Amino acid sequence: MISRRVGFVCVLFIIAFAPCRADSAWVIRFDGIGPAMVGMSVSQLDTALHESFSPPRDKDEQLCYSVDSPKHPGVSFMLENAHITRVDVDGSAMATAEGIRVGDTEARVKQVYGSRLKVEPNAYSGSADPVLTMRSADGRYGIRFITKKRKVRLIYAGRWQSIQYIEGCE
Repeated sequence: MISRRVGFVCVLFIIAFAPCRADSAWVIRFDGIGPAMVGMSVSQLDTALHESFSPPRDKDEQLCYSVDSPKHPGVSFMLENAHITRVDVDGSAMATAEGIRVGDTEARVKQVYGSRLKVEPNAYSGSADPVLTMRSADGRYGIRFITKKRKVRLIYAGRWQSIQYIEGCE
């Protein structure tokens, strides 16, 4: 009788805390993060994240803009022509499938990804803060690690061209 109660309590525990684990289980991928995928429209993103994102009022700014996710601090989405092209992560709560997250050292990123990484000087600080980039096997996507003082401070994931932008949509 006790073992049935323990089993029942365990099942209730798992059901109660499964939604909490879903956010923490988000993984940064070449093509997105969690349920958000490159190519989704704004309305698809709204549905996937149970949020409501709005484009800028200025028509020119609607061509390329970023939105922050209030329900997922440290995550923002770049939208070009009303579709996700890049995910930016500046918080340490989410990691790549290999476990790399904001705050990890440049050395750890190089150790984990090895020769798959392209190491380039930063546009502003040169080789002191290298940019580490990995391209997907099909060449359409990439993940970029922006470093400062030899630690990852930003992670970009998405379309290859979009992760190349240095300042927003440029």
